[in-house]
Amino acid sequence: MVSYSALALLADAASNLIPANLLVVLIVSKTIAAFELFLPLALYVTLLMGLGKLYSEQEISALHASGMSVFGLVKILMPLIVSITLLTAIVAIFVRPWAYDLRYNAKHQAQQTYDFDHFEEGYFYENKDTGQVYFVSSIDNESDIKNDIFVYQPKQNSVQVVYADKGYHLEGEKDQAPVMVFLDGTAHQLQQNSEDTLVSFNQFTVLPEAKEIVPQSFKRKAASTYYLASSDDRSELVEFQWRTTSAFKAFFLAVIAVLLAKTSPRQGRYGKLIIGVMFFFVVHAGSLVMKTWMEQGALSVVPGMWSVVIGLIMFTAVLGKRYL
Repeated sequence: MVSYSALALLADAASNLIPANLLVVLIVSKTIAAFELFLPLALYVTLLMGLGKLYSEQEISALHASGMSVFGLVKILMPLIVSITLLTAIVAIFVRPWAYDLRYNAKHQAQQTYDFDHFEEGYFYENKDTGQVYFVSSIDNESDIKNDIFVYQPKQNSVQVVYADKGYHLEGEKDQAPVMVFLDGTAHQLQQNSEDTLVSFNQFTVLPEAKEIVPQSFKRKAASTYYLASSDDRSELVEFQWRTTSAFKAFFLAVIAVLLAKTSPRQGRYGKLIIGVMFFFVVHAGSLVMKTWMEQGALSVVPGMWSVVIGLIMFTAVLGKRYL
């Protein structure tokens, strides 16, 4: 997951403008948030593979011959299942919102603190927070002078477009953005309700604007579970249900894994692994689809995500009847 997150971020040209410490925070926080899925999946696959090996080597048959039932096997595994279930609940209710909050803050800060010293030639860089777009045709590696620079900068009632043959940046004061210096070019000020302005220049210096950092907007994935529990908003209630049902889904999926693991010696230790993993991801994908439909109003919030838990309970009961 760390490798995937790193590759996904580094594949974006704009990531070269993000300070390294913020890139690390973005990667780590995304990985931490994913543990809500990793923990149940790891337990589920472990039970399928471990019990599959015992079934294929006749170990479970020996246990059955000595008087242990499948339900006795579930009882022995229950401490492990409950431990991972409780850990999943902690991650879903507390850790995942914290990780998302960390990620959103880092992403928001990164979009407002681009490092212009790390421009690469031939790429369009867009700051989605401010709407600014930058392009550099080529860069002199020795002097770090940038050639054929294009800058698009939207303002309140106008748009500024700057083109210059060359340009470089000067380090600003502490906590300030660098000063951009453009050489031999034109600056267009495109007004919304008045005449446009065109200026040709030999040297054009852009000072950093002294403006307050805009706070990030509300993100329900980063909101506290306590806040979501008292909310009347449909999307926030759905997010609350998703968090509170995660542990229940992890528990019953683990019990289902124990019941599904039964294989014959001919099937081998991986006999039910593919079918079992497919079932896990069908449940997960179905939960995501239900979550989306509930947010869109296509499904009711009652029973909402709890219908997935009810379905898992019923499926567990059906599998359990085979061993009665």
